[in-house]
Amino acid sequence: MRTYINLFRTPGVAQVVWSQLLARFAMGMQTITFTIHLQQVFHNYTVPGLAIAASTVGGALSGPILGRWMATVGIRPIILVTTIAAPICMLLIGFFPISEALAVFISLMLGVCIPPIQPAARAVYPTLVETESQRNTLYSIDAILQEVIWILGPVLATILIGFTNTLVPITVMAVIQLFGGLWFISLPRVHDAPIPRSTKPMGTVLKQKLIQYMIVINLLFVASFAALEIGTVAAVGQKQAGFVISMLSIGSVLGGLAFGHRIKSPSALTKQLAIVLIGDLLIFFNATSPIWLGACLFISGIGVATAFATIGAIIGKAVPLDDTTEVYGWIGAGQNVGYGLGAALAGIVVDQLSSTHSLGLATALDLFAMLVALAAISFTPGFRSQKDK
Repeated sequence: MRTYINLFRTPGVAQVVWSQLLARFAMGMQTITFTIHLQQVFHNYTVPGLAIAASTVGGALSGPILGRWMATVGIRPIILVTTIAAPICMLLIGFFPISEALAVFISLMLGVCIPPIQPAARAVYPTLVETESQRNTLYSIDAILQEVIWILGPVLATILIGFTNTLVPITVMAVIQLFGGLWFISLPRVHDAPIPRSTKPMGTVLKQKLIQYMIVINLLFVASFAALEIGTVAAVGQKQAGFVISMLSIGSVLGGLAFGHRIKSPSALTKQLAIVLIGDLLIFFNATSPIWLGACLFISGIGVATAFATIGAIIGKAVPLDDTTEVYGWIGAGQNVGYGLGAALAGIVVDQLSSTHSLGLATALDLFAMLVALAAISFTPGFRSQKDK
């Protein structure tokens, strides 16, 4: 823990980390809140499903574009516009009488307008610290906080809905999004960050072999999460699925705290994905037991945040600062596409075969992600030890 304490004593680090956490927190509440709200409004699950899919598509389309725009006009203008637009879309869905088609369209616009906080934050991180080990620790914290968002966000949303109604969490989401985004871009360490403006044509970064591999790994990795979640719900039922799936995030947080900052060799990502794969394979000893499934997901989770931290560290070292925001935009697009494809395939597999086959799909996707990482070792940068020898 001393590593993390020393990092947070570095000027500007704590403010940037906590502001970006708040600015991203609404994302953890969004899916469950809008699913329940739209189901209550339209009395079916088709519209919520289409709305969530539309939001995912919007995010996949806008991610690289917004990342590129930040690289050309700066972080502040892009975050400011999207920080205002996204809450407006949220409130439109919640408070205005809308048709089914309009609900899906506004959800698409919400996905397009979600502020690109993570790409911006990850572009700023290297400017806050001096050593490579500190940068790796920052990426580890970022990955851990991503898990915290997806643990606490749905819990807060369901508590608010249980005690009030769906309009309350929608309002909370809009306020958090607005306040967090404005706080983030108000920080001198953000708007004065020495990030050079890119003059390259959009898409030039995709010519780099390493970036291509990182996008594919993220697509496969996140697709496995979607297949895993759907397979888990089908295997143990809705009442127990929340607990079981949360074990993945708990393992991820603990694994990130323990190992996320210890990134050294070019093979680190392959090893971390192998841990995830081991947990997946253990599932099949008793794939329908909630307790066993939760224990296996906990083991898998140990490698999740560390893998995301390593991906961030790889990009931070291999990509020039002026290309960083666009690269993370493409990474985010790959994740969105992966989640959508994983969910769609898993739904078909569960309906046509069984929940166990959906868990098998998740395992296969993790295996492919690990094999891609293995193939990339020869051109993946290495990292210094924690002492920066």
